[in-house]
Amino acid sequence: MNNAFGDILIAVAHPSEEEAVRMAASHAGCRCEIIVTGVGGAAMSWALQKRFATGNIPSLVIGAGIAGSYVESIQPGTVVTTGSDCFADMGLDDNGNFVPLFGAGLADPDTPPFSGGRIPCKGRCFDLAAGMMPVVRGATVNMASGSQSVIERIRRSWDPEIETMEGAWLAYTCAMSGIPWISVRSVSNIVEPRNMKNWKITMALDSLEKKMSLLLELLAREA
Repeated sequence: MNNAFGDILIAVAHPSEEEAVRMAASHAGCRCEIIVTGVGGAAMSWALQKRFATGNIPSLVIGAGIAGSYVESIQPGTVVTTGSDCFADMGLDDNGNFVPLFGAGLADPDTPPFSGGRIPCKGRCFDLAAGMMPVVRGATVNMASGSQSVIERIRRSWDPEIETMEGAWLAYTCAMSGIPWISVRSVSNIVEPRNMKNWKITMALDSLEKKMSLLLELLAREA
């Protein structure tokens, strides 16, 4: 199979996610480049910037991995694509009240790549992904939400459907570099007071592998 979209770069945070997407690329016959950035936004952004600085610019960056779900209708094992993402805990603590940077007047919510404080995903590759999996609102955090007070604060501020620790950083870095991006996330758990017994990481990774294989095949066919 030819890689009709040119050089596709897949960025994952953790080696377990790398294994899933590597198997998917193998099944799809796609010679994608895969990098493991490390967990968290700083690691993701730095790894992408180093990669882009080589001058061999990918035609598409896919952020792939697992995520937590904020809504009961998106259960563990569901694979989604992010229609927009945000920096959900970047802001001010005003005597116990969280104020996003935009609400504090420290940033313009509509200065590109932001629109309404979110970074939207668009373009042909996103349309293809959106045709085969649910489109969701992402929230990117520096501290994974594991207490009811934090969960409710993020819900009130951003009304997200999934949570990750890297999504908005990938979106921002790619958008500011002029490189198309999409995000594919498989749900491993409902976002709730921390209870790892309810996490379905193996199921999520299996689902990620299957959906990524189909997506890579579709990207090649539809180019």
